[in-house]
Amino acid sequence: MRAVDDALLSDIHEVNLSYLLLAQRLLRENYASAMFRLGFTEDVAEIVLQLSPAQLVKLAGSGSLVCGFRLNDYGLLSALTQDVLDGVLQQAHSTILLAQRPAIQAA
Repeated sequence: MRAVDDALLSDIHEVNLSYLLLAQRLLRENYASAMFRLGFTEDVAEIVLQLSPAQLVKLAGSGSLVCGFRLNDYGLLSALTQDVLDGVLQQAHSTILLAQRPAIQAA
């Protein structure tokens, strides 16, 4: 059981670090677009952007996921799984649904 727990923690750390590195890269490349894609407020975006490599690793080492997945929204999941006009409107509909979600607040 201990090996399974260690493996799960290792996977969480890896996801966290990948997410934080991706978030920083997106914010550096296109700040406004990244805030929208990540669901960040400006305060959260600034904090993530300013994290040092050591701080990223420390935060990633948390036993909890630092990212929030949006798969708890029935409307979004439904839009992503339905074939609307052979997929032409699927991306636009999903983007609109995501845009309507409130930005994540810093705790």
